[in-house]
Amino acid sequence: MTSPLFRRHLPLIILLSTYLPCAFETSQAQDSAPTDEHSLTLLLKQCDKLWKSDLSQLKDKFATHGFEWMSSDRNAIRSVSPELLMLDEKVGETVIRGKEGTVHRVDVSIYNRGDRGSIDYSEFSQMKNRWQKHISEITKTKPEPLKKAKNSAVKLKRILWYTQNSAILLETSSTQGQAQFMRLRMAPKPKGAFYLGNSSGRVQKTRQLSDLRRNLKKTSTGDIFITDIPMVDQGPKGYCAVASAERVFRYYGLETDQHEMAELARTSSAGGTSPTLMYDALKEASTGAQLRVFSIIAWDTKKFMDDIKAYNRTARKKGLSQAPEDWRRIRTIGQIYDALDPQAYKQHKADRGNYFKSFNNDIEKNINAGIPLFWGIRLGMYPEPEIPQAKGGHMRLIIGYNRKEKAILYTDSWGPGHELKRMPADQAYAITNGLFIIKPSR
Repeated sequence: MTSPLFRRHLPLIILLSTYLPCAFETSQAQDSAPTDEHSLTLLLKQCDKLWKSDLSQLKDKFATHGFEWMSSDRNAIRSVSPELLMLDEKVGETVIRGKEGTVHRVDVSIYNRGDRGSIDYSEFSQMKNRWQKHISEITKTKPEPLKKAKNSAVKLKRILWYTQNSAILLETSSTQGQAQFMRLRMAPKPKGAFYLGNSSGRVQKTRQLSDLRRNLKKTSTGDIFITDIPMVDQGPKGYCAVASAERVFRYYGLETDQHEMAELARTSSAGGTSPTLMYDALKEASTGAQLRVFSIIAWDTKKFMDDIKAYNRTARKKGLSQAPEDWRRIRTIGQIYDALDPQAYKQHKADRGNYFKSFNNDIEKNINAGIPLFWGIRLGMYPEPEIPQAKGGHMRLIIGYNRKEKAILYTDSWGPGHELKRMPADQAYAITNGLFIIKPSR
């Protein structure tokens, strides 16, 4: 998105500051400690002492705040405790990211529509004013004069403070008088006026295609998969598509946020994102960012129903369950999938034309180039233990394959334990209803 999605790199994808190392203060006087065991205010008060702190030690220090590792590589911690406070106000998801074991970024969701529902715009405005006042008082600095970003797909306003060693950014977004989100971001202070070189929020540089192959890992058992794809936890919201988008953008070196993508794609927390809106949102998000979006398998209702009719012909001959074909009697797409015989449908899909072969070829070609694939699927046809969603539409990322085992390797945006999973390729193809990629243009 030629947009706030990538504006994050302005003050917040930041060069390491040059001040002397210092650990996050653990022996302050009592008056500087949090007044509540769930308060995060200390992060703001002592942000200048934060950027050389050990991430593991910080997790231990805030043990009562509900922080958990976001993935097995332990490069970020996340809390969604409903009791989190900052500046005596409730806040939402808080993520603290590390770099080589030390803290280098803090993101606090003050408000987002997906988690807290809609609020009146006047309340949203008052909230912003309170936070601006409190941050100025705590940091004893005045905010920098920042205009709202130009050429942005999402309307994002920014207020920036510089302390001795830190950059603090308060960002708000609204659409047609509807509050969308407000967040606080903190990172080491950049060298000089680095952020001023890109005040429009446009991204000037992403990873190049030739760099991506370096992220491939090959095992002795035949697995070939992409490493270093950041984990994002969508939580209980229907944000699988936009969380997957955030992961891919971050993999390509671009700062983004699932709440920005949710606004752009008009995602609802309950209903998720339609594939068409998600594809359009990704195209808009990639404009000006040296990225291109390509569709490999697009949802087509007519083709889907033709396929179901072909399956029914085979099912009738074998005396198996058939799926409804009359749209007048179909309320949801789930009715069709629920009526299919899973094993017969899997075989039908694999044997129909050369589509299954093309599916595998497209996966291998992109994975070998270091490009993950957005994978739209239908859950519920085949058992998948230990996943938080049992049925319905879902989006995940294909990140590898094993030709010997005839398997695909994938990842879900549900946090630790979902980084790398596998599924038989024919089963994967049977549940597929969309496949597309984003890749660097050069």
